[in-house]
Amino acid sequence: MNSLLTSWASLFPLAEADAPPKAPTYGLYNGLLFILVMFAVLYFLMIRPQRKRQRERQGMIESLKKGDKIITRGGIHGTITLVRDHDVVVKVDDNCKLTLAKAGVAQVVAREGEGAEKSKS
Repeated sequence: MNSLLTSWASLFPLAEADAPPKAPTYGLYNGLLFILVMFAVLYFLMIRPQRKRQRERQGMIESLKKGDKIITRGGIHGTITLVRDHDVVVKVDDNCKLTLAKAGVAQVVAREGEGAEKSKS
C-alpha cells in the first residue's frame, strides 16, 4: 500500500508540469476598456446630438402660437389660426382650414412679429 501511495503522489508533479500556462489577465481588461471607449464614442457622436435635436424640436412645438407661418411634415404651408393642447388649426387658403397634430409641424418659417420687423428694416 505504501508503494502505491508513493507512486500516486509522484504523478502530481508531472501533472502540474504538463498543465498549460495560465492566460494573463490583462487581456480581459483590454477588452473591457475597448467596450467602454466604444460606448463613450457612441454616446458623444450619436446619442447626445440626437437628444439635443429632440429638445430643440420639443421647444419649437411648445412655442407655437397664433399667426406663425409653418410647414408640416407633409409639405403643407399655412398659418396657425388656433393652438390647442395637442393640435393646431392651420389656415391653408381663404376657405380651407386644417386641424393637425402639433407633432406634424416640421418647422416654423416665420413668427408672428418677425415678418413686420423685417419689412420695416
